[in-house]
Amino acid sequence: MAEQKVQNGEAAEKVAPVSLITVTECHPRLSIKAPNGEDAIKFYVAVLGAVELERETDLKRKADQERPYIYNAKLKLGSLTFLVTESASVVDSGDGEVLADGGFKQGVNLLLTVADVDAAVSKVVQAGAAAVGEIKTGGAFFGDEQRWAQIKDPFGICWFFVTPVEKKAAVPEAPVTV
Repeated sequence: MAEQKVQNGEAAEKVAPVSLITVTECHPRLSIKAPNGEDAIKFYVAVLGAVELERETDLKRKADQERPYIYNAKLKLGSLTFLVTESASVVDSGDGEVLADGGFKQGVNLLLTVADVDAAVSKVVQAGAAAVGEIKTGGAFFGDEQRWAQIKDPFGICWFFVTPVEKKAAVPEAPVTV
């Protein structure tokens, strides 16, 4: 089959029209190593203020399990709805290492806009999360108008906390008379 080159809309007429997918919701899914799903949910509720909306568990509980796996627990955090699921195959990245491109080893980062990044980081660290680096202002991704920090929760999920920097109103200078 010959390779087709598409540049600046060239050959667009040769591509069959595609109808767009209509997305009505998007829920990030956090995979937590079993049996820590319950603890993760409690952490997100107690520390981040999430509200658990619903839960689906494995009804075919194995004899060696204290409780069924959590297939999906739906939590609401501000305007974000996300899922927590347990898996026996999740491997924690271990050290929260930041990669050269700014991402984390496990490939998922959640960004939360908070009223006070310093207070948010303090609260989650006291609850068992780890700060990844210092709280910063600005940077390539956040610009000069954001104060931000990275944390890794006790379950291996990395979060960004972001607070917009308040702009100070310019004080008009007094006219100079000569």
